[in-house]
Amino acid sequence: MNNITTSLGQTAELHCHVSGNPPPTVRWLKNDAPVVQEPRRVSYRPTPYGSRLRIRNLDTTDTGYFQCVATNTYGTVSTTGILFVKFGEYFCNLTIL
Repeated sequence: MNNITTSLGQTAELHCHVSGNPPPTVRWLKNDAPVVQEPRRVSYRPTPYGSRLRIRNLDTTDTGYFQCVATNTYGTVSTTGILFVKFGEYFCNLTIL
């Protein structure tokens, strides 16, 4: 899994490439806790290559260590990536009276 640096309000996709026989089940963790799906914002789904986690409308609180954990009857493997959400460039109009 790759590390990602992006800005507030953007969308991030983390891809986990796994395969096995029997096919593994995949779960996602953020900072060692299960990722909780949020309608229209945080979702994960199986893909032909493993799993994809998508986070929309990013906030700085989304920054963290993301782990993909794949398990089947033969064992468990995992990979970790870092998502860093930075403040974008903002322009502020300020009037001093």
